[in-house]
Amino acid sequence: MNLMMGSSTMDSIVGIKKCDPAYWGVQLAFVLICVASAIVAVRMAQRVQRLKMQYGGVNIGKSDIVYTDKKRLTQLIVLGFVGGWVAGALGLGGGCVYNPALLALGIPPKVSSATGLYLVTFSKIASVLIYFLNDQLDVLYGIWIGFWSCLGMVAGLILT
Repeated sequence: MNLMMGSSTMDSIVGIKKCDPAYWGVQLAFVLICVASAIVAVRMAQRVQRLKMQYGGVNIGKSDIVYTDKKRLTQLIVLGFVGGWVAGALGLGGGCVYNPALLALGIPPKVSSATGLYLVTFSKIASVLIYFLNDQLDVLYGIWIGFWSCLGMVAGLILT
């Protein structure tokens, strides 16, 4: 989206100008793709959960969100869209929005934290890609930081 739409520091890679009909068309298409993706993901999760229930509740925890409960399902979908919009519009990390919301839905802290990290991973990958394509990423510095981070991680695992 960012590559197609451009920003104040970068032009669109496909030549879309702000507030042109193409700009609003891309915005609408993006929203429709997000809605369609959410519907497909929910249907897939419902199918998997039905299979688990059919075979005696295999691998279903007491804190799992039951997809037949329309109220909880609606809360989850609204949380996803509103949380994504707030995180993107305000530049917040997704964990600031999703972790407290998932905890409020009754998800255990470990699962909430792991889910938040999983969701944030995608936004970080997209950010790195955009910076790399705009030649604004210092790759050698990233490798340097990555090396020392890995070294520190290994030392921490060995010492604890």
